[in-house]
Amino acid sequence: MGPVIEININVVFTIINLIVLYLLMKKFLFGPILNVMEQRKNMIDQQFASAKDTEEQAYELKGKYEDALKSAKDESMRIVNAAKDEAKVQAERIVKDANTQAGAMLDKAKADIRTEQENAMKAMESRVAEIALDAASKIMGEKNSSQQDLSLYDQFIKEAGDSNDGNMH
Repeated sequence: MGPVIEININVVFTIINLIVLYLLMKKFLFGPILNVMEQRKNMIDQQFASAKDTEEQAYELKGKYEDALKSAKDESMRIVNAAKDEAKVQAERIVKDANTQAGAMLDKAKADIRTEQENAMKAMESRVAEIALDAASKIMGEKNSSQQDLSLYDQFIKEAGDSNDGNMH
């Protein structure tokens, strides 16, 4: 007689029950749990991708803002420099105009002084001529002594001196 294999029927049923239980659990428990876990993994991956896109957009915006800020700073420096240059040109023009006006006023004052001097000289010459004519007429009219000539001469000098003093003031 060959070896007798005794198989306990309970062990066979237990193995069959475990296999059926495993298949049922795989279909109804492990499958949905794995699906839920896969969906969660996909959702987390999408969130990471979205966060990465958002971060890249933030860096891009940051670069744009920095470029805009640099451009604004450059533009403000250009405007300030242009204003400084314009102010310098205006100041130089004002100084030049003031110098020109001062020169013109000085020239006018010199011309006025020259005119006044010429008028004073003409008036003095006219007065001297009148005094000389008066003196000459007195000399011609009174042909007296040399003493009288000296007194006429002194009177002429006195009148000439008085007329000069009057014109000078």
